[in-house]
Amino acid sequence: MDGQPPQEEDFSTLSIEDRLSHKNWKARVSAYETLVKTFQLTASETDPAFRPYISNPDLLKKIVTDSNAVAQEKGIECVIAFVKFAGENAARTRDAVAPALVDKCFGSTRAGTRNHAIELALQYVEVGNSGAGVVVRACCRSYMARFNSPVVFRKTYCLDLLQNSQRLLQGL
Repeated sequence: MDGQPPQEEDFSTLSIEDRLSHKNWKARVSAYETLVKTFQLTASETDPAFRPYISNPDLLKKIVTDSNAVAQEKGIECVIAFVKFAGENAARTRDAVAPALVDKCFGSTRAGTRNHAIELALQYVEVGNSGAGVVVRACCRSYMARFNSPVVFRKTYCLDLLQNSQRLLQGL
């Protein structure tokens, strides 16, 4: 096998929408990284960059439930940036994203994914307007359903979230 390794495909020429729905996980990662940069450069919480995701929270849900583990972790980072810079407007996406986050990310075998998922959940708590209730209910519903009994309720994945939520709420 002589010669140079094959060149990586350049996905930056595709639109964000095309990259977000692309079958290649590297294209989706490229979109997530571009969105993080875009969200960081927004001038205000009402910037038009947030509008497609606030009006269609299922896009964010799809990002945090990406089928590729590496892309999922980058996707969660993207949604963290979205919530951080969209502020209270991001609260409208919480009902769609929080249950998927708990179901698909808290139990990940990747430590980075779990840690980012907890950070995202805390970001949703921080944006206010009953955020803690929505996130904690999603957490409880998911694990009670999974184990079919409150007695067997597995708190290990939610414990960090609940403790950090309590600290966050005490600081407000």
